[in-house]
Amino acid sequence: MEIIFWTAVCVILYTYLVYALIIYLGLIFLRKANQKNIPQDYDWPTVSILVACYNEEDFLQSKIENLLKLDYPENKLEIVFVTDGSTDRSNEIIESYLDDNAAVKYFYEPERKGKQHAVDRVMPLLMGDIVVFNDCNTWINPEALKRITIHFHDPDIGVVTGEKKIRFMKLDEAVSSGEGMYWKYESFLKRMDSEFYSAVGSPGELFAIRRKLYEAVPAEVSIEDFYLSMKIVLKGYRNVYEPGAWAEEYASASVEDEFKRKRRIASGAFQTMKRLRSIYALKHWKILFLYISHRVMRWTLAPLGLVIAFISNLFLEGAFYSTLLWLQIIFYTLAFAGYLLRNYRIRFNLLYIPFYFVFMNLALAFGFMDFLKGKNNVVWEKVNRKLN
Repeated sequence: MEIIFWTAVCVILYTYLVYALIIYLGLIFLRKANQKNIPQDYDWPTVSILVACYNEEDFLQSKIENLLKLDYPENKLEIVFVTDGSTDRSNEIIESYLDDNAAVKYFYEPERKGKQHAVDRVMPLLMGDIVVFNDCNTWINPEALKRITIHFHDPDIGVVTGEKKIRFMKLDEAVSSGEGMYWKYESFLKRMDSEFYSAVGSPGELFAIRRKLYEAVPAEVSIEDFYLSMKIVLKGYRNVYEPGAWAEEYASASVEDEFKRKRRIASGAFQTMKRLRSIYALKHWKILFLYISHRVMRWTLAPLGLVIAFISNLFLEGAFYSTLLWLQIIFYTLAFAGYLLRNYRIRFNLLYIPFYFVFMNLALAFGFMDFLKGKNNVVWEKVNRKLN
């Protein structure tokens, strides 16, 4: 039983700590090799910002205003919205900007077929050499485009990933606090992955690709951003993480909404793992190492390791193992307390770390069950967001 317990513990420690330490040590030798000079007379590429949205009237006006304030040559930028299936005032809001802003465009079909169908439909109509994917309910910083596109001077770069930030107040509920702290940790890992070789996947909130590298994502894939970015990396290109370009969004309105979203993403993650089997061909050992360490183990072995570590610890005797068991009990008790206090604003935000950690792993477990049952939803499922 000791072997089972320590194997589970090693899996957990490797996933959340040791792998990051390995990368950090590796960067001591790789950082200088990865540094390249950017020409001072860099010719900014043409850019298409693509925002696929469904019934986003609450965010659209502020979103358009946000994009119009971006620092980028006007003659090299277009801002494209695709609003297929929307039944609210989305199109009316966009149309109010068309006469005074030549860069703003939109495409609409009344039938709702899902985000990926909408994106596939408009991709051939875009003018930019670089396509920046951005969610409607996010706000990006004015210098984001230049911080992103400067990387494409390097022909080996196929994807650039921006940083995701959660907008929350000092005193906030479990979703805001927990998700905000999680994304700070995730951003740290993405930065190290990128410096080591390549970021592993991109969040749909903000990432960019070379348009010529785009290929239609299979209709049944529900986390198209991760799949698309990984397919480009598997072609031999790198995915660079750029923390100087960020997209900020509100957290989900409730734990229940966030759990539904995380569960859907988790189900899509297992589906995508199945479709990315070509990565195991060992052509690119660095991305394989990062993919297994950062994604596969976190999605599969680490959640299972948590369960095995707790159950096996119950059968181990001695003061040392008794202490470890009580530490686990205290951790999960704090997680449950975080759940009970999820709708309250409290000062002790660290209480939400155990809660969100358990919350994430439960979403993975339920997502895995959905994957086994063949549940898949590629049609927009709007998640309620906090607006204050």
